[in-house]
Formats: sequence, C-alpha cells, structure tokens
Amino acid sequence: MRNKFVPALLAAVLVSAPLASMARTSGYFSDAVVKSVNPSALTVTMEDGNTYALNYAAQATELKPGQHIAFNWIDVNGGSRLTTFRPS
Repeated sequence: MRNKFVPALLAAVLVSAPLASMARTSGYFSDAVVKSVNPSALTVTMEDGNTYALNYAAQATELKPGQHIAFNWIDVNGGSRLTTFRPS
C-alpha cells in the first residue's frame, strides 16, 4: 500500500505546484477603488493598500482617486504592474 501512496502524492504535488505559482503572478480585480495616483513615480495605490506600477504615463492621467475600476495585473521583478483597466 505504501508503494502506491508515494507516487500518487508526488504526482499531486507536481501537478499543483505550477498552478499555485501562477496564481500569485497575475490576477484580475473586478471592483477596486483608486486611493491615490503618483504620476511622477507611475504608480497607483488602491483602497486595500496595494500599490501597482503603471505601464504608461497616460494611464496616470486617466485614473482618479475614488474611481472604481476593474483591472488586470502581473508580477514583474517582484512588483505588481497594472496592465489594463476599465471603469467598473
């Protein structure tokens, strides 16, 4: 019985490990509230305290404090980058 358990456990770990790491490197929020925007640093801070880097300076001019947005983000070099957003 032990001989069957070890390969099954190993297979379960190998299958779930990539999925767990992928979940932490990108994401989508459907209703976030912008707390502040820093155009000089190209960052936006949400009401939940998370700060995201922006791709372009134009994104900083489109975002306003108090605005509700839906957005996608990715993890780049240990920091989170807002990739796309739209009003929600």
